[in-house]
Amino acid sequence: MLTGVFGQQRFMFTGDLDRAGERAIVARYPQLRVDVLKLGHHGSKTASDPLALRQLGVHHGILSVGRHNRYGHPNQETLITLAEQHIVTYSTALQGMITYRFVNHRQGRWQTFLKEGDRHQRTTGVKIDSQR
Repeated sequence: MLTGVFGQQRFMFTGDLDRAGERAIVARYPQLRVDVLKLGHHGSKTASDPLALRQLGVHHGILSVGRHNRYGHPNQETLITLAEQHIVTYSTALQGMITYRFVNHRQGRWQTFLKEGDRHQRTTGVKIDSQR
């Protein structure tokens, strides 16, 4: 697991951490809050514990997952959990490359680019203000 603050956004990257690992982290660090979470294990059903997500206070989730992968990632149950918690989710399978660009020290903009044939297409541009 890796956490960091970029601008005023708190990021957490979990790698292949499973639900038990997520629960252990929030138990050990109960004050830990995260604005952006790189969701564990490609959005499989073994990660993204609903209680851990709620305790962390996640606002944005990133799913790194291949299109039409043989494992069926992300898992539908995980997607439902994210929707129920109103976590804005970006998926590399649907939106391609995901970037977060700082506009100034307080704000940034999410951008995604999806390659279709020989062209790159911008798919989103959501402005994020860290002053909630």
